[in-house]
Formats: sequence, structure tokens, C-alpha cells
Amino acid sequence: MEKILELKNLKTWYSTDSGIAKAVDGVSFSLGRNRTLGIVGESGCGKSVTALSVMRLVPMPPGYFAGGEILWKGSDLLKISEEKMRRLRGNEIAMIFQEPMSSLNPVLTCGYQIMEQILVHRDISHAEAKARSVELLHLVGIPNPAERFSSYPHELSGGMRQRVMISMALSCNPELLIADEPTTALDVTVQAQILDLIGKLQADTGMSVMLITHDFGVVAELCEEVLVMYASKVVEKGAVEQLFKNPLHPYTRGLLNSIPRLGSPKERLHVIEGNVPSAVNLPDGCRFAGRCPLADARCRKEQPPLVEYETGHEAACWKVG
Repeated sequence: MEKILELKNLKTWYSTDSGIAKAVDGVSFSLGRNRTLGIVGESGCGKSVTALSVMRLVPMPPGYFAGGEILWKGSDLLKISEEKMRRLRGNEIAMIFQEPMSSLNPVLTCGYQIMEQILVHRDISHAEAKARSVELLHLVGIPNPAERFSSYPHELSGGMRQRVMISMALSCNPELLIADEPTTALDVTVQAQILDLIGKLQADTGMSVMLITHDFGVVAELCEEVLVMYASKVVEKGAVEQLFKNPLHPYTRGLLNSIPRLGSPKERLHVIEGNVPSAVNLPDGCRFAGRCPLADARCRKEQPPLVEYETGHEAACWKVG
């Protein structure tokens, strides 16, 4: 499998008044061409910061890269100039942000914002860019795209704004699309439409997708591989089928057990007791030890490495095996 993106021991930290916040602390994974990787975990586990690191959109200061590599087709994105990164960003690598209302400029029309990105990366006329923008609005299922081209973000529904964000992300036919919880705050019907759209566009264009989500149902539907993050680290990764059939890490099992099941007896949902530790004050041993029913003295003192237990299926836990 050709690797289009590879992270090696990435560390994205923030300087704060309380100390160093290790938002991403030694994350490694790869993504193949025309593949979909799902990244799951509770809020505060480092999923979005990982995505922003790939885009090199981490605010500096207070953020900084404390180590590691982000290899895009073999070149380390952390070592290239900002000018080269701007040429990549939105062109070869694009991102759908979590909240479209705060990501779109409220004083510019939706069509202009799509057209602006096309003009930055393509040597075409304004008329051609406008035609391409209207075509993209039609592609993502917005009715009357020629009229909606002149609409401002506040004139559209949440689902429509998310479709505008998707059309912006796809405007230059990226090779990698990063979708950071693209269906957050949307109703179930619109969620399904957005996910179907991403899947269809991937099939049509052959792009790779990195999907950040809290929803294992979305992972099962769209992804081939999945990465489980907890407290700034990867605790399990593997093929979707492996993870659903044989979750290795207690945290992964806890997440899967917390999913409500249709037709199950009326009982309280499973809850993982406690909270994700602060990135400023991370424990010495396994970061899940304080919430894990299996933890012992070793778990609290020694940090477990990621170990491959079956082909392509890795977990960081002393209690596996």
C-alpha cells in the first residue's frame, strides 16, 4: 500500500501559565492512498490537534512542535517553508472544520469564499472560477446553486453551511481530505446525507480521508482503518473489522460498550468512570490507569508501548495477551 501521509512520533505541545500542555505526545500512524482512517476518542484526547498539526494550523505561540515528523508523500511538512505549505494547504491537503458557522467568513458570500480558494491555487479567470464554484455547490447537493452562490452564511441552514465547507475543501481536488467531526450539531437525516456525500466523492476522486469522529457507527460505515486516541496518545489501531470483533485495549472496549444497542434489555448505559487527565498533568504510567478496572501497580508506573498482537492490530496495554 502506498503511504500518502505518515506521522512519526509527532509531539505538538502548548506553553501555558500552568505548564506544558502535551496535546499530542508521540503519535505515529500512516494513511494510504484512497483509504479512509477514522480517529476516535473522547474530547480532549488530541484528535483535532493532530489534524491541525498536519495542516500546520496550530497557533504559534503558544503551540509548538516538540518533535517528530509529518511526512507528506515522503517530505516532512515541519521542515518546508510557510509559502510551500500555503501552496499545499487547500490544494493537495484540505480540511472540513468542525463548526461551519465559525469557519466561514460572515461578511463574504459563500460563493465568493469558494471562488477565492480556487483563484489562489489555479491559474484561471474569475468567470471560470465562478462557474467551478457553482458546479461544486451543485455537486454537494445544494438546490439552486447559482442563486445560493450569492448567499451569506447566516442565510443558510447548518447542513447547507456544512455542504459549502465541503465544496470549499473539494474545490481543488485534494489528495487528502481531513474531516473534523463534519456532522456535529446536524440532525440525523442531514448527517447521513453528508457522510454519503463524502463517501461518494471519495469513490469518484480517489482521495484519502482522515475522519475525526465520536461515532463508531460512522467509523464502521466509512472507514477501513481506525485509530483510538486517549490523553494525547494512540492506545489502539488496526483495521475496522479487527477492532470491532476483537477490541484489545480496555478503553476501546469501554467506548464500544457505551454504545446503545437496538433491542437490548432496558438497562443503564455503560459508563467509563472518571475523566480524561489534563494534558498539563499527565500520569507517569498508562494514562488510562486511573479509570481502568484492570490496572495494577505496573500500569500506574510504566507506560506501555504500542505492540502488534495480530497483523496490523496494535495496542498499548500491559493487560493484553
